[in-house]
Amino acid sequence: MKVLIIGGTGILSTAVVDECVNKSIDVYMINRGRRKLFINEKVHFIKCDVHNKERVRELIAGLNFDAVIDFLCYTKEDLEYSLNLFSNLSNQYVFISSTAVYNTSINQIFSEDSEKIQSLWSYSVGKNECEKCLQEYCALNNINYTIVRPGVNYGNTRIPYGIYPAIGYHWTLVERILHKKPIITWNNGENRGNITRVEDFAIGTVGLLGKKEAYNEAFNVVGDDFYSWDEVLQTLAKVLGKEVVTIDIPKEFYAEELGERKGELLGGRAQNCMCSNEKLKKVVPSFKTTISLEEGIKKTLEFYEKNDYLCGIDYDYESDTDRIICKYLTSIHQDCKSFNLKYIKYINSPIIKSFLKYYLNFYKNNSFVKLLFCLKRNIMTK
Repeated sequence: MKVLIIGGTGILSTAVVDECVNKSIDVYMINRGRRKLFINEKVHFIKCDVHNKERVRELIAGLNFDAVIDFLCYTKEDLEYSLNLFSNLSNQYVFISSTAVYNTSINQIFSEDSEKIQSLWSYSVGKNECEKCLQEYCALNNINYTIVRPGVNYGNTRIPYGIYPAIGYHWTLVERILHKKPIITWNNGENRGNITRVEDFAIGTVGLLGKKEAYNEAFNVVGDDFYSWDEVLQTLAKVLGKEVVTIDIPKEFYAEELGERKGELLGGRAQNCMCSNEKLKKVVPSFKTTISLEEGIKKTLEFYEKNDYLCGIDYDYESDTDRIICKYLTSIHQDCKSFNLKYIKYINSPIIKSFLKYYLNFYKNNSFVKLLFCLKRNIMTK
């Protein structure tokens, strides 16, 4: 089997590439080559920006595939562009959607035919629009498609928490726990969903490739287990051998402080999104959860430790978390000092942001400063 991957170095796509290689699938990958750490050496690497249409066409001229998987489609426009470029090159076009398409205001176990959409979250609206566009385009052009709907996934660079730091900066959550700083919860951390380690997601997705039963169908590619956000935090704390400090903030208050991420909370992370994987198992009978949450989080932390904690601390997330906690406590007339907050009120100053960016770039490119940071972190956490 020969597969074309668009992307290939993200959280989901890296795992899918690796699983394809493990299954002896011939993988071609279009990628800009900026995240060298995550490029599998056994792929046919096509270094190119996928948005350079003419260059892409030149590089893939004469090639045909059994399946194409594009991990870089986030909007209807992205999808239309991708379909125009790649859909006629293979027997199966795979679109990575999301279980976010479901109307999570309905509290149920979601199957592939459940009601859509969650209008509070633009991501839900956008993915649903993409699915409709895909179905219409493929029907008109006689193309086989498969829609893959992942739930909440995590891997080497992501800890699966609801409102999280920038990808690659998830050690920020660890440092908050190590330093007894509070992490924000909402609805007492009780909202539940499928939380799946990416290696398991990859087994399900690759299992759908080349299967005629998967043509022109949608699948929830999610693990067997449902976890709450509180269970995620407690598991993370257990792995670290520490206790986690939380502060529960009303979701409406928290959402107003999140700006562009407001819908992500109200329409996504503050709702239950528990999905069935029965349809997937009918096509991929061997699929099951193989990595528990505790084991998966251990893998994530080990990866960060072995790779210089990747990008370090997401100072925007860190300071914004402290700001929101402080503002909420003030609103209920409670003292912030009891929560060990180190809140810098002028963090949004352009001058301070410029300084932080300069410092972070200097840190990333200076091995001596990196060494000092790691020594300081080790001393502080022992």
